[in-house]
Amino acid sequence: MSAPTTTDQSSATTTARPHRARRWILTTLGALAAVAAVVGVVALTRPPAAPEPTGTRLEIETQTVTRGDLTEQVRTQGTLAYNAQRDLGTELTGVITGLPAPGTVVTVGQELLRIDDLPVTLLRGPLPAWRTFTAGMSPGNDVLQLEQNLAALGFFVAKPDSTFSESTTAAIKKWQKSLKVEQTGTIDLGRVVFSLVDVRVQSHKAQVGDTAGPEILSVTGPDKQVQAFLDQAQAPIAPVGTNVAITLPGGVSTTGTVAEVGAPVEQEGGDDKTLKVPVTLTLDDPAAAESLDNVAVTLLLTRTRATDVLTVPVLALLAQPGGGFAVETSDGDSTHLVPVELGTFANGLVEVTGGDLEVGDTIVVAK
Repeated sequence: MSAPTTTDQSSATTTARPHRARRWILTTLGALAAVAAVVGVVALTRPPAAPEPTGTRLEIETQTVTRGDLTEQVRTQGTLAYNAQRDLGTELTGVITGLPAPGTVVTVGQELLRIDDLPVTLLRGPLPAWRTFTAGMSPGNDVLQLEQNLAALGFFVAKPDSTFSESTTAAIKKWQKSLKVEQTGTIDLGRVVFSLVDVRVQSHKAQVGDTAGPEILSVTGPDKQVQAFLDQAQAPIAPVGTNVAITLPGGVSTTGTVAEVGAPVEQEGGDDKTLKVPVTLTLDDPAAAESLDNVAVTLLLTRTRATDVLTVPVLALLAQPGGGFAVETSDGDSTHLVPVELGTFANGLVEVTGGDLEVGDTIVVAK
């Protein structure tokens, strides 16, 4: 049997040397990628390859060097539900004689419920009612809030202020006339309920015929939101205003926008507690989830880390004995090491900021 030719030995040596080096190099790469990438880039160690017979070409996997935007992505779960769930009731004593059906949206000036067959009305404002509105009461922000509501409803003609005046009494009487109730010019504590937003009746906490109390209706805001919790390292990908892809049950795709990012909160995770960042999103098209409530959804958050940059797969990198990294290029017949300088890591890719690489070059990647 004749000995292998010199040309075959040289080719096998040129091809195999970088691949033998790659076995221990990828472990070093994994540590760097895990720190540098916001989204966890999993470092894979290439399993040792069996020695190739002399003169047999080594099979390799290749990719092409490209230029484009470098983005990172986070995929996580969230919950789609109506926002701001809470209980509402009244300070009035009496018997519940009327309740709106679950799903009803009550807005400013509308009846929230009935006590002793008289309406309890929803008004707008952040300050809860805490006293009876009547002539001679001391000035306060609650008076201002009431007059602003009466003005919005068309009953108060003066400029709203914090003083209960004759104009306030006159406006209350006009409002009471519209409700077909006794025109007293005063409002008993509990006859109006102030809320920052319209409310949607979620369920009844009490029934018609029960005694009135502070928990009669379970209500939410009128809109659905998605609530998710991100690891602290992932939070920078979701600032307020970020557009997010959302997959609803059944595979329906829609989009949402980050409306609020909260302070980190502690959550249980098995035997440990971890800090998570709460993120609230609004749906860009509420009709897409019209029939859904309190369901799990999948979120895909994307952020551009660098634009129009040269990128290679992280698994193409080879750590060099003296420090730094290289990639292995292939021309189809042989491979060559090309030292490179690196920039941003994201989604299994890395930016190449320096080195003799060009768009379209063929590079070897770990299998």
